[in-house]
Amino acid sequence: MGDLLPDRHPNRDFFILDVSDAAPKDDMVSMEHPVFSLSVKPDMRELSYRHEGKRVMVVPSGKGLATIMDKDILLYCISKLVHQLNSGEEIGPWVEMTAHEVMVATNWRTNRESYQRFEDALDRLRGTTIKTDIPTGDHRQTRGFGLIDAYEITRRDSDGEESVFGRMTQVRIKVSDWTFRAVRSMEVLTINPRYFRLRRPLERRIYELARKHVGDQGRPFRIGLDKLQKKVGSNSPEKKFKYFLKQIAQDGHIPDYDIALDGAQVVFRARRPGFARGQLELALGLPATPAPALVEKARRAAPGLDIYRLYEEWRGFADARTEPPRSLDAAFLGFCRKRAGTD
Repeated sequence: MGDLLPDRHPNRDFFILDVSDAAPKDDMVSMEHPVFSLSVKPDMRELSYRHEGKRVMVVPSGKGLATIMDKDILLYCISKLVHQLNSGEEIGPWVEMTAHEVMVATNWRTNRESYQRFEDALDRLRGTTIKTDIPTGDHRQTRGFGLIDAYEITRRDSDGEESVFGRMTQVRIKVSDWTFRAVRSMEVLTINPRYFRLRRPLERRIYELARKHVGDQGRPFRIGLDKLQKKVGSNSPEKKFKYFLKQIAQDGHIPDYDIALDGAQVVFRARRPGFARGQLELALGLPATPAPALVEKARRAAPGLDIYRLYEEWRGFADARTEPPRSLDAAFLGFCRKRAGTD
């Protein structure tokens, strides 16, 4: 899948939100649902999916659907609003910022092309429409709203006069009622700043789902491959999607979490601190299933028992250990013998 993006702004002392409680935040609704496109090219598709009896449609503007990279701007807005709430300030839907501070916070380059990218992203966020059908008795009401409601950009030209063609100096963004209610209700989660170093859109989406469903120290989260693809919002062929997932699992770039494929299921696990990738399969929750040779040994150690069920039980037991066993295979076989009463 490639390397992480470089840390483009390692020194952020000047950054307005570089304080202890200003870690980046994400709203839980958009973490759960495939609202943002994973395409790096203009995406003119109209997306549709169902959730809890409601149909949700995502309709693009003339510039295409808002992308998960465009979402960086919305994440900054959410983070700033939460920071203001935590500081005891009154908040409203309008958020003031400079494009530069957003770029620094979200690991963008700060060159001329990035300023144009920033404005294009605002257009896609403003133009993408979320439509939901809400049943009320025998009637169904359709509601539509943008990912942001409006934006204002102040520019100055070289002689200091405000100009529509000058340098972007100040930005005001009005978040949607949906986003504002999420912030007021604190339906947000802190995300790892290394999220902004993930190069591929699919990696970012996978991180969101891991953060939402596993949390900080939660139990492993299992989901069918086909259902995960729908939640991610990927339109790749299933075989290609599975290949991408395997690459993500192998690269291990997802902050705080590891994923593993277990047949037709995908397993998300919180990464245990203190273990380096490649040193301990156990720390990564791998392998998801025992190797065939190990299965044969286990069958001899525990005749008549379901080896795969035993393996799943053992893995949960082993993950609770503070120290990994010297040999994963030997530890599992010992577990099988105890369960079978042959030890």
